[in-house]
Amino acid sequence: MRSPARVDDATGGDAISSDAGGSGEVAQTISDDAADTLFRGVMIAMAVAVVVGLFAGAAIWALQGDDEAPLPMNTVDVGFLQDMIDHHEQALLISELYLDDHAERPAGPYAREVIMFQERDLGWMRDWLAEEGYAPGEPDRIAMEWMGEPTPVADMRGMQSPERLAELADATGEEADRLFFEIMTDHHIGGVHMADHAAANGQREEIVQFAESVSRNQRIEVVEYRQAMERLGLT
Repeated sequence: MRSPARVDDATGGDAISSDAGGSGEVAQTISDDAADTLFRGVMIAMAVAVVVGLFAGAAIWALQGDDEAPLPMNTVDVGFLQDMIDHHEQALLISELYLDDHAERPAGPYAREVIMFQERDLGWMRDWLAEEGYAPGEPDRIAMEWMGEPTPVADMRGMQSPERLAELADATGEEADRLFFEIMTDHHIGGVHMADHAAANGQREEIVQFAESVSRNQRIEVVEYRQAMERLGLT
C-alpha cells in the first residue's frame, strides 16, 4: 500500500521572498500594525491550505489503498499452493537423502541449494494459504484438479516413487551423484509444468509472480544439473 504524500515544507520554501532593491520603500508605506496583520493573515491562509491538502491527500491515499488491495485467491491459486507444498516437501526429502551420506560429494552444493530456497518457499506458501483461511492439502486428496489433471498426490508431475527414493538412499559414489541429478531434473520439470499453469491462470498477483519465479528458477536449475552431469562424466 502506498504511503500518503509527505509535506516537506509547509511554508512553501521560497514562495515568499524579499526583493533587495525595493523592500525598504515598500516597508515604509505599510504601518507596523498593518504589516503584522498582513503577515498573520498570510500564515493563517497557508495553514488552512496545508490542512486541506493533508485531508485531500489522505482521502486519495485511502482510495488508492482500496484499489490496490490484493485480489482474493481463486481455485488455481489455492490448488497450486497446496500441491506445490507437497512437491517442495519431496524435493527436501530427495536432497536430505543425498546429503545423509554424500554431503561432500559434487552434488552436495546443489542439494543444499534446494533445501535453502524451497524451505523459504514453503514458508511463503503456507502463509498465503493461512491468510485466506486455507490449510495445506490433505495427503489423500486428489491433486492437480485446478489444472484439469486430477491425480493422487503421489502421482503429481515430477513426484518420485518410494522405490526411486530408496534407490537414491542406497546409492554410493558417482551413482548417487547421477541419481540425484536425474531425480531432481525430473522433479523440477514436473514443478515447472505446474508453475506455468498457475502463472497463466492464477488471480492473486503475489502468487502469480511466485509461480513465475518457480518456473524460471527451476528451468535454470535443470540446465545446471545437466551441465554438472556432463562436466562430471555422469551422462
